[in-house]
Amino acid sequence: MANRIKRSQGGIHQFLKFIDVNEQYGRHIIEHFAKKIKADIVCDLGVGTGEDLLRFKKFHAGLEMHGVDYLDKLKNELLSKNINLHVKNIENENLDFTDESVDVFIANQILEHVKEIFWINDQVARKLKVGGYFIVGLPNISSFHNRILFIFGKQPTQMKTYSAHIRGFAHREIINFFNVCFPGGYELVDKKGAQFYPFPKIISRFLSFIFPSLSFSNFYLFKKIRKYDGEFLEYPVAAELETNFFVG
Repeated sequence: MANRIKRSQGGIHQFLKFIDVNEQYGRHIIEHFAKKIKADIVCDLGVGTGEDLLRFKKFHAGLEMHGVDYLDKLKNELLSKNINLHVKNIENENLDFTDESVDVFIANQILEHVKEIFWINDQVARKLKVGGYFIVGLPNISSFHNRILFIFGKQPTQMKTYSAHIRGFAHREIINFFNVCFPGGYELVDKKGAQFYPFPKIISRFLSFIFPSLSFSNFYLFKKIRKYDGEFLEYPVAAELETNFFVG
């Protein structure tokens, strides 16, 4: 049975031999953002092995690094990198920071996995300093190759029903979400694309630079520009959304 199960990314395709799959995580873009930001405390939601935090450490001596994950299996590896692990279910638990104390939050390839997007963004906006930054990386369902797939009635590769992804984001959707649910709360400082399927790395980076909205993944640098007052949790109630979202 295990040999017949397709991978969560949608199965093995012949084009993958030409592609650097790691490009979709945009580590070079995270590094580009890190150069532009002053930070003392950075927290990565869905920290994994801490690769995004290490991009920040290159430019910020004495950086206090925190990572959130739902498992502690990488605890020793993260500790060896001076990353403080917080074992949390980010969909219904409070983050372990005082309000307005964190300089940067990172959510790289995380929000497509979660239902409780209002609770998670409430926690980020609550704990992030005014003037702090939120870096969001998302798979793009309106990417070049997905637009072709739609013509033939195919599912976008980032939204296979048998994968771990439960949300789809077109290239402006997260911007629209913040504008509706936290109006005037974030300013979009920068936006870039990564990986351009099905091209190899050198061509992919060029195309992603020219056409970021058609890239496999999109990356956003948001700056919090006003105090948060619970708007993310108020929205699903006020809008009478017909889903039992967790609001605390």
